Amino acid sequence: MDIFQYRDVITEINPLLDSKFKYDSKRWKGLNDKYTHALSFFLDKDISRQDLINAYREYYCSRVEWYLPFLLTMIWGFSTNGYGTFRTNNYISNEKNILNIKTALDAVKQQDLKLAYDSLNNIKGLNISYISKVLYFATRACSYKEYAVIFDIRVARSLVKLSVPKDVFEIIEIFPSTKFKHYVIFNTMMHKYAQELGVEAESLEMFLFESKDF
Repeated sequence: MDIFQYRDVITEINPLLDSKFKYDSKRWKGLNDKYTHALSFFLDKDISRQDLINAYREYYCSRVEWYLPFLLTMIWGFSTNGYGTFRTNNYISNEKNILNIKTALDAVKQQDLKLAYDSLNNIKGLNISYISKVLYFATRACSYKEYAVIFDIRVARSLVKLSVPKDVFEIIEIFPSTKFKHYVIFNTMMHKYAQELGVEAESLEMFLFESKDF
């Protein structure tokens, strides 16, 4: 993969502080009011990756309930998408989903990433993009050396675009695999390239997510 020519650009990226989105009270006004009280501190403020990692750490220290880090992840991930509230409400609409979320978060702490992945994958509509977001923040909070990395369609497309001729890239459809074994391969690859570049894997991921011109 021809990523090394972008080393200087990637090195300048600061995902923990620069990658942030606003918790817009108007856009998210329909969010289940059973949980919104826990989010009041963040209302109409920017939420950064560091804020999210901190929220997961608070959960693991038993200072907050599961819904604070999970809902902040959804707000951060959906950002300005108009369907974020609807989908998020569906994710937290029943006890089975809530149990899967709790199981996943606790499995991360127990170093059981497969159980965490499978539990989140049991939630209808929570695709690889959002599964990997939860796993990323949770593993960062638990200080995994090779933490999970966000894997969505934009990252997948950038990976392929850097790896094949332009005329080939333009005639194929690209979607990230939903299989756990492929997610493990993706994570290993991202950390390998990041180590060779001398950067964090999350910086490489953010570069791939945001890049449009290579």
